[in-house]
Amino acid sequence: MSASKRPATLVLCATAPRQPTPRTAAWLEAARSLTAPVTWIAGIETMAEIAEHGAGIDVAIDIPPTVCGSKARLRELVSRGRDAIPDLSTAVLRGPTPSDHRSLLVEQGISVALVDGFEEDSRGSRRPAPKGWPCRNVIWGLWEVTVSSPRAAGIAGWLGLGGAPAAKPGSLQVLRTDGILASHGGRVAIAPRLDRWIAWATQRRFRGTAVTAGLADVPALITGCGREAVADSILRAA
Repeated sequence: MSASKRPATLVLCATAPRQPTPRTAAWLEAARSLTAPVTWIAGIETMAEIAEHGAGIDVAIDIPPTVCGSKARLRELVSRGRDAIPDLSTAVLRGPTPSDHRSLLVEQGISVALVDGFEEDSRGSRRPAPKGWPCRNVIWGLWEVTVSSPRAAGIAGWLGLGGAPAAKPGSLQVLRTDGILASHGGRVAIAPRLDRWIAWATQRRFRGTAVTAGLADVPALITGCGREAVADSILRAA
């Protein structure tokens, strides 16, 4: 199938609450009720709570800049994350990450790292990604993926309006935003931008112009072996 006829691949990521709260069970219930897959970016303090009560929740460990700069702290944090969630394979890096630290991530079972942008690296990508996909493979076993700019196409985008980019055929769009909001009354709700993105992604999925996936699915989608599984899941959802 030519790139112009392939559906776009949409990956939605949202931040989980930074600390466990009495409302954790409520936001986990809200997260499970969403109509599109969402990868939740969680700090280590929240991961144990998700592991205990969040069956079916896709999680990426949030690695702050202070940890990215220390190999020992990075190893400890990811190890704690995998103790909580043994199949953890995705991370969000918020800071420069030396190449030997990337190797540590692979050793700890991390295969996908969401980054704000690619750092300079003379080695380039060791494996090719689909044309136009914001991914690179600097070391074997780890794909780095950049966050897409949530800007609408056409005049709305030029004016800074709208809340999602154009789902270009054959492209990969990885979007990140806030997740669940809690009120003082103890009620929780989906953050407005995430709610719009879910509706946008769901609409395009039903039209057949896009597929939705989790961050952990990216390696399989790049190699092509995950496309059939994603397509089958969409047919079952319909």
